[in-house]
Amino acid sequence: MSTPELTKKIESLSSSDYNIVVMLVDRLYEHTIGLKKKSENELVDELLASARRSDEGHVKPAHKVSEEMRHKYAL
Repeated sequence: MSTPELTKKIESLSSSDYNIVVMLVDRLYEHTIGLKKKSENELVDELLASARRSDEGHVKPAHKVSEEMRHKYAL
């Protein structure tokens, strides 16, 4: 959905629905404040550490987590 389409839909909301959208946007914005921007080297270090933990068996493989989620939430 394009920005103009989304803007038009938001503007056509009832007063209470509009206030809910504003509240949600405000809450999302609050959670983004204070997020540290990481350098490329920091990101690479984190990815390498994550891969190392995975190789050492400290985390579950993604396919295993996906399979468990499918079984847990399948209708």
